[in-house]
Amino acid sequence: MRLINRKINKYFLEKRFFTFKKNFSFLKKIINDTYAEINLSTLRKNFEAIKKYAGRNSDKGKKICSIVKANAYGHGMNEIAKALLDYGTDYLGTANYSESIELHDYFKKNTKKQFSLLCLGILTENGKFFEEIIKRKIEVTVSDIKIAGYLNDYAKGFNKKINIQIKADTGMNRIGFPADSLKEAVRKLKTFGNLNIKGIFSHFAESENAKSGFSLKQIALFKQLIKESEDSGFKFELKHICNTGGILNFNDPEFNMVRPGISLYGYYPEIGRPKKEIGISPVMTLKSKVSQLKTVDKNVSISYGRKYITKRKTRIASIPVGYGDGYPRLLTGKSKILINKKFYKVSGTICMDWILSDVGKESSVSVNDEVILFGRDLPADEPARLCGMIPYEILCGVSSRVQRVYV
Repeated sequence: MRLINRKINKYFLEKRFFTFKKNFSFLKKIINDTYAEINLSTLRKNFEAIKKYAGRNSDKGKKICSIVKANAYGHGMNEIAKALLDYGTDYLGTANYSESIELHDYFKKNTKKQFSLLCLGILTENGKFFEEIIKRKIEVTVSDIKIAGYLNDYAKGFNKKINIQIKADTGMNRIGFPADSLKEAVRKLKTFGNLNIKGIFSHFAESENAKSGFSLKQIALFKQLIKESEDSGFKFELKHICNTGGILNFNDPEFNMVRPGISLYGYYPEIGRPKKEIGISPVMTLKSKVSQLKTVDKNVSISYGRKYITKRKTRIASIPVGYGDGYPRLLTGKSKILINKKFYKVSGTICMDWILSDVGKESSVSVNDEVILFGRDLPADEPARLCGMIPYEILCGVSSRVQRVYV
């Protein structure tokens, strides 16, 4: 009888324990008051819109190299890259080899799909990242023959062949082989037995300007360099120059891959209403909540520096977001926020951890109401314009302490 009672007691204890775990499992997923909501459905729609506009669905079919550098423009590199891989991107582009290595290792643990990584950054030192690149089969951007020779010798020691893509400088004057030395560089690179030339690419200097004569000159020069470098026994598999602005304004059929960046995340490269709309919308919404409401009298100063003085008896909403989260201090006295679908001005100096807003004595604003700093209904173009920035800076500036929540 005692044995039966023990078993019964054990059964009910275990049942209670698992019920407790189930009911309180949300504790493991606590969302901070300030967080960035990342809408993956919107990301997919943007990807499909870009793919269609770029000609991915045409007979020849341009490949897509989705750019996920700088933490996927602030959206979270690993999660965004995995989603884009699921949506059908051909390549994923990073800015440096640390990003490439991190992304490769994340994929190895979290997906069984095949993936191709192109690092758009360059190698500058003999041996640095070489072993990591070779083991992970990361495609390398080459713009220096000496470094390429070192990489070739290193790969030979591992009995491996590395895919490389050649960077041609057609007018950006940042990195890449100068136009007058490219043909000879390609000739030398073809002699390196452990390097496989996969492609060639360049970068526009002002592709956001649809009337740019300079961009047309870059295209003409790039085509000429390709023609001079190819011969009967050698052709570049991949040829690409178009970023988002290039896709919209200079999408030449002779090139067979494009590199969308900012457009994936719902923005156009020019500030304001774009000349060409392709049906993209913001993926990230930066959200917070009203933490406290305080009634104050007329002529009361608000926040650091006492730059805002109340004009009447009113209520001040305290919202736990600030420049420590990436909401620029430059927006002080300029920006608006959304609470319950109504705009309110940010009042007083933006702090590291807080902003304040005079919501008026009669408003319906309550503690715990959602606050939108920017997103679909208040695009990052507006705070960027007010700060003299571009949307890229606002998105990339969302700090690491802001939790990304994927929906």
